[in-house]
Amino acid sequence: MKLLCATSNSIKFGLGQQMCRRHGIELEQIVIEVDEIQGEDSEEILRHKARAVFERLRQPVIVTDDSWRIPALNGFPGPYMKSMNTWFTPDDFLRLMHGVRDRSIILEQRIAYIDEAEIVTFEHDVPGQLGQKASGNSDIPITKLVQLDVDNGLSMAEVYERGLEHQPARIDKMSVAWQEFAKWYKAR
Repeated sequence: MKLLCATSNSIKFGLGQQMCRRHGIELEQIVIEVDEIQGEDSEEILRHKARAVFERLRQPVIVTDDSWRIPALNGFPGPYMKSMNTWFTPDDFLRLMHGVRDRSIILEQRIAYIDEAEIVTFEHDVPGQLGQKASGNSDIPITKLVQLDVDNGLSMAEVYERGLEHQPARIDKMSVAWQEFAKWYKAR
């Protein structure tokens, strides 16, 4: 069973690929640019993106979209994290959080499967904390600060630097939405 996965993010694709492989589903990565709507409703953004990708490909496809929610900042930046990473440095994020006690952050992972008949979505929240200082090397500023609970105190940048992003225990905790998708897809 082979299925297209539209994402330019190799880490997201790798998580999905490994989890789907366990269920006998082979993913093929495809990079396709579509105009994404802006807004605060992550589910609506994902569904719009899935429809746009399907319109271009005209075949079943999986689309991913992640958002970040900082509860102490009323859910900011939400779906705007991609833009925030072009505007903010790690120090900007730290200044924004100065004096804030609740440093929790949630990675909201979303996956949509679309074909000619339906769109089905799956989601999973991965909790973490914003560190007090940047650590690790990355072109994505927030990854130098975010310490996901699954990463034992390492920043995401440190996890990537050390090549730990595809460790089996981490994949199990980071790919819950993928696992739900794979079970659903196999059962249909």
